Amino acid sequence: MSRFKTRLILLIAIVLSWFVLACTASDLMSLRQARVTATPTRTAKPTFTATATATNTLVPSATPTPSHTPTNTPPPTDTPPPTDTPPPSMTPTETLTPSPTVPPTATRRPPAPRPTNTPVPQPTRTPAPAFTVAIVRGYSHCGGYAGVTGLVKHGNGSPFPGVSVGVWSPTWVGAVSTSAPDGKFEIPLTNLPHGEYQVAVVKLDTCAQQDGLPTAIECQRLSNVMKVTVTDDCKVNRVTELAVTGP
Repeated sequence: MSRFKTRLILLIAIVLSWFVLACTASDLMSLRQARVTATPTRTAKPTFTATATATNTLVPSATPTPSHTPTNTPPPTDTPPPTDTPPPSMTPTETLTPSPTVPPTATRRPPAPRPTNTPVPQPTRTPAPAFTVAIVRGYSHCGGYAGVTGLVKHGNGSPFPGVSVGVWSPTWVGAVSTSAPDGKFEIPLTNLPHGEYQVAVVKLDTCAQQDGLPTAIECQRLSNVMKVTVTDDCKVNRVTELAVTGP
């Protein structure tokens, strides 16, 4: 390797020497042409002869010999021998046994809701009327009179004044009579057709008015309703007597 480098350096030095010699030869040729002097002419004036001054030719310097510097090549490192790979250990794999699945337990059905005891609405008891009406008797009257009469008393038998008694029929709005201080009342039916009528104790301020007089068909009733009959035969039943008892 070192001999090859030395030969290469010598070859380069020879090439450079030839190049320097070639350049020097070209410079010498130019100097020789410059030395040719011009021929003087006969003129009145003096002529000056130009003499070319010799130029200093550069002498090529000696090409330094390249020093042979040896390069230190690091010695090859020893490659460690391959390590022995331990054989794989036979590790037994543990097989996981799945746990037995627990069968789902039967879900209890929620108990059926018990039917709620809906209270049976009890019929509201209508309070007993404050008065009771009863028929005492019916009698004839051939004098042309017909009607309903009677007596209103307290429970102790004393007269009950100021009690309104009404009489009406499906075809008649009726009339109202108020008991006197002795408890007696009277409702004439003389000019009315024969037939069946209804009688009851009524609340006077709830009755309608017709021709300035109270009517009984739409009044609030304060007693049971009693039916009475007025016959066409005056000898059978023209007048009905009632007994009204209050608190």
